[in-house]
Amino acid sequence: MKIYKTILFAFSLIFLWSCSDTSDYTVGYLNPAQNRERFVKEGNFMAEKLREYGIETLIKHAEDNDITQLEQGYELLAEGVDLLVIAAVNGNTIAPLVRDARSQGVKVIAYNRLINNSDYDMFVTGDNEEIARIFCEGALKAVPSGNYVVFAGDRFDKNGFEVKEHIDTMLKPHVEAGEINVIYETYIEGWNRERAAFEFQEVLDSHGLVVDAVISCNDPMGLGTVDVLNQYGIAGNVFVTGQDAILEAVRSIEDGEMNLTVYHPHRELGYKTGDLIAKILRENEDPEELANAETFNGTESIPTFRVKSMGINRENLGTLVDLGEYSWEEIRN
Repeated sequence: MKIYKTILFAFSLIFLWSCSDTSDYTVGYLNPAQNRERFVKEGNFMAEKLREYGIETLIKHAEDNDITQLEQGYELLAEGVDLLVIAAVNGNTIAPLVRDARSQGVKVIAYNRLINNSDYDMFVTGDNEEIARIFCEGALKAVPSGNYVVFAGDRFDKNGFEVKEHIDTMLKPHVEAGEINVIYETYIEGWNRERAAFEFQEVLDSHGLVVDAVISCNDPMGLGTVDVLNQYGIAGNVFVTGQDAILEAVRSIEDGEMNLTVYHPHRELGYKTGDLIAKILRENEDPEELANAETFNGTESIPTFRVKSMGINRENLGTLVDLGEYSWEEIRN
């Protein structure tokens, strides 16, 4: 009995040590909005991976309001987080939070959306040149000549600006050769579906039903384009792109309405971000040693980790099933 009690006591100590180890660090994740499907998924995968390292994650959704996100960030600082992951609603207005966090010794990672004019530990993102290449190669293969429309993202999100620059560069020789004609191009505030639908209706009102391809830089804007095309009964006759592989867009591709989405593997991105955070917090690794690129944000060169993306169309839609992103039942529902 004495030996049994000794063993039980030893296991109790191990359990207590293990439990105390799990609460060493807390990470706060500022997500732009609860309806931003990819950010929610990737944040959940990040939290899942961090749990494996015994790191707690607190998640806040700002509903695309930059003031709300700023307030939520200060709430997380007051709760004593060790690191902030910020998918910024506005890369400019969030900068004071970043500066205050760093002054308190809290580490900061900008997630997918660059934070401007401030110094922080790391930027985790996709490759905007590669994203533009997937858009342009897909469109040019399907529609090598004709009238194009380009809906870029928010002009105040550097991702929107950079992708647009790369699209312009890649389309330029085809425009100069007279193969394609870009009849309209604009940035869409908030990467918004309704705004994209409004702009596309304006295009059709001005030019008629002469559009052959719409390079739309995210899924909601692509779906907004399809909404308008459906009103004319011609969805599927115009090549339409998107980005993020949200379920509604994937279903639209399966139905032959949208044609292409750029997929950022959600699990891979979330898990990789969790791994990077654990190395920075637990192992005190230098973000510059973990980075595979760097990004200038207006004042600083930020160590950057870029994750590759892939184009998804009707022919390779099964890739999303193979990767466990969706089931065929979900896609065909």
